[in-house]
Amino acid sequence: MNQRQDLSSAVMQRDHSRSRMRMVTVTVGAASLATAGVVAYNLPGPAHTTAVSGTTTTTPAAQPSAANQQPGDDGGSEGGGAVTAPSGTFGQAPAQATSGGS
Repeated sequence: MNQRQDLSSAVMQRDHSRSRMRMVTVTVGAASLATAGVVAYNLPGPAHTTAVSGTTTTTPAAQPSAANQQPGDDGGSEGGGAVTAPSGTFGQAPAQATSGGS
């Protein structure tokens, strides 16, 4: 009979521990959800704004156009200014050809 009591006591203790872990999991989940909501609420708004009437005005970035450049003009300043790479090539390595085998 003593063995049966030990088994039932162990089962009750296991169920109690599972119940406690469920409660801790729910509590931590709710706290993390609340924290995510607070962080999302405090994030800055969008960088652009739209006009109330539905029209937007945009100002293009100041870039030299090819029509205004003289031959040999790279668009930089006279004193050896910074050279800029065309967009889309920053941080990209040149393409590599593969050989037929060796």
